[in-house]
Amino acid sequence: MSMYRSFLLKQNFWAKKGNEKEDNSEKIFIKHDSEIGGIYAIINTERKGVKIIVNGEEHWFNNFDKLDSFLGRLKQREDDFMKILRRKNLSKRLRTLDI
Repeated sequence: MSMYRSFLLKQNFWAKKGNEKEDNSEKIFIKHDSEIGGIYAIINTERKGVKIIVNGEEHWFNNFDKLDSFLGRLKQREDDFMKILRRKNLSKRLRTLDI
């Protein structure tokens, strides 16, 4: 479990308050992104893996490479979305210029 915990902390996830006090098989980590919203990671010590919940969809990972790839794709989608918004905003401003 500590390997998943370390990985999530490096990915800027935060541990849910009271995680260490509760003695159960699941530890919850949370990351909030302004474009994506809440990303929840639940480490399950019994099944040896992480469940990621994004936009109401659940994804199960027991492989660090696949987990890293998935989180990278989420970040890429966010970057693409921001590029589109910036381009639309710039285009709108350019159209209002008197040339």
